[in-house]
Amino acid sequence: MNSACKSVAPSLLQLDAAWFTRTLREGGHATATVTAVKATPMALSGAVADMARLGLSYAADGRPGPVSLIAKIRGADSMRVGMDSAMRLYEREARFYSEFAPRVPVRAPRCYYAGDGTTTPLLLEDLGSMRMGDQVQGLSPADAPQVMDALGDLHAAFWESPDTAADWFAAPAAGTYAGMIVQMVGSGIGALRQRFRGRVDDAVLDAVDRLAPRWGEVLVACAEGPQTLAHNDCRLDNLFFDADGTPLFVDWQIIARTRGTQDVGNLLAGSMNNDELSTQWRALLRRYHQRLLGNGVRHYSFDDCCAHYRQNILYPLGAGIALLGHLDIGDSRGLGEIIVLRTLRHCAELDAFTSV
Repeated sequence: MNSACKSVAPSLLQLDAAWFTRTLREGGHATATVTAVKATPMALSGAVADMARLGLSYAADGRPGPVSLIAKIRGADSMRVGMDSAMRLYEREARFYSEFAPRVPVRAPRCYYAGDGTTTPLLLEDLGSMRMGDQVQGLSPADAPQVMDALGDLHAAFWESPDTAADWFAAPAAGTYAGMIVQMVGSGIGALRQRFRGRVDDAVLDAVDRLAPRWGEVLVACAEGPQTLAHNDCRLDNLFFDADGTPLFVDWQIIARTRGTQDVGNLLAGSMNNDELSTQWRALLRRYHQRLLGNGVRHYSFDDCCAHYRQNILYPLGAGIALLGHLDIGDSRGLGEIIVLRTLRHCAELDAFTSV
């Protein structure tokens, strides 16, 4: 859901040094005067957002703030305006940083300012010095255990919590987002068979054919069970890693109240190469489950966790089919095809098609 970004949006270019001086001072992030702002385009832009890297220079009249920031603001073209209006992506991410980021036990970029998204942007920590996850390359066995620990910490902290009942959280099994995925899965089945015939068994493609008309039931099944706060777009492209391997999660646009294995299944099935996933998924899932228990979660057996995981690996398959057929808006890496192939194989291995 990313595309190449070749220029800086006019809405970001109109923000001058005086605006940054005032904004950073009011937020307590600097006392020095911003003397210059240099905006450069990002290699990638968001599904609904224009993004830029901002380099700031300061006068020697106080404490300087960040010298580099990432700015996100709503895109102005009709497609992204419509998508954001229907899915409330910018609003949800801004509310996450304003209301929840200080409370989550996982690392996220520091937020310096949560703008209105139309005239003022979201200003986030620049993570350019950190190692970025590459979903095409795949999640490594060295990184996976720490991500499982982080997800266990996140989900346990909000396990069955009323704090996630706010209506601005995404509802993966209902509403506009679910309806869009159901429609796209149904219309993408023909392309799926055409692209993957001969690369996976025909029986696997037949199983997807039979399940596609019931994809709404798939989404409902994937959301049933103990509810928690989920990132809900947990894939390797949305992770950075510190020098010690600690993961940092970005792109909180579809944060949701749903089942925890939604994040685990999405990450492993869509981001880990199949040879490694086949031998390691159970151990990684057990590590996640033990982390939940260590954080105080009760009455959730490993058998239940496995059953939920088996259903939840269908979720990235549906998202991958949608990305492949409808939302691939310029990502030359072929990510949609990679996600679908990985998840098809993992779903076949665990016979996920009969889990709903």
